Amino acid sequence: MMAHPLVLAALLAVPQDSGPPAAQNPCVTCHQGLPEPVAAAHSFAEWRGSAHGGVVTCDKCHDGDTTATDPAAAHRGVHRSQDYRSKVYATRIPATCGACHQQQLGFFTESRHYAQLTTSRRGPSCVTCHGSMAIRVLSADEMAATCSPCHGTVPGAPPEAPAEARRLLTVLQQADSALPATEARAGQATVARRAAAMRFVRQAREAAQEARRAWHAFDLTLLEQSASLAAAGVRRADSVLAGRSRR
Repeated sequence: MMAHPLVLAALLAVPQDSGPPAAQNPCVTCHQGLPEPVAAAHSFAEWRGSAHGGVVTCDKCHDGDTTATDPAAAHRGVHRSQDYRSKVYATRIPATCGACHQQQLGFFTESRHYAQLTTSRRGPSCVTCHGSMAIRVLSADEMAATCSPCHGTVPGAPPEAPAEARRLLTVLQQADSALPATEARAGQATVARRAAAMRFVRQAREAAQEARRAWHAFDLTLLEQSASLAAAGVRRADSVLAGRSRR
């Protein structure tokens, strides 16, 4: 997973001799010595091992006063996830994650899933696909188990959508995984073939990026168009490199 620009900016703002943000964060200093909670959505160890570990500290997602020394004052503003005041309450999760992941939030708010989440709390949110600590990206094989509980049982949720999304995600992931090897081969080709192949590689990368936007917006029509273009770009680049006609 690539670091978000806002996260990189935060890292650059830290003096070089001060270490990562977590090194000076009192939430981390205190909680790292406590027993792991039994019923929490995630553990301290999961946070430490995640993409957020050491960079996005507890207070960013759960609130609290990092300047306080008294435990009660330090937990001011921290609420259970079932409390609507919590920053990790179901309908507030997109805004909490979107404070850093603004582009993804913008795409997601265009979707019917976001409308469902904000009106009934039954729609998916960031944690549905990524877990509470962004520890995973939903794979094609996980699609049915994740999406089917609503699709086919909730009125208005098309039952065929999970299977179609799985197919399109597979196409996108295959194109994504093939691109680095195709680009590497282009770098070893003759000047003419390299130029022609890289044109298709760039087209494939742009289409893959558009497909990710469509994915976060749950727009399967746009996802199909973009994922197909990404796959076609890889095929055309490979065809050029192999000396075949471009089709």
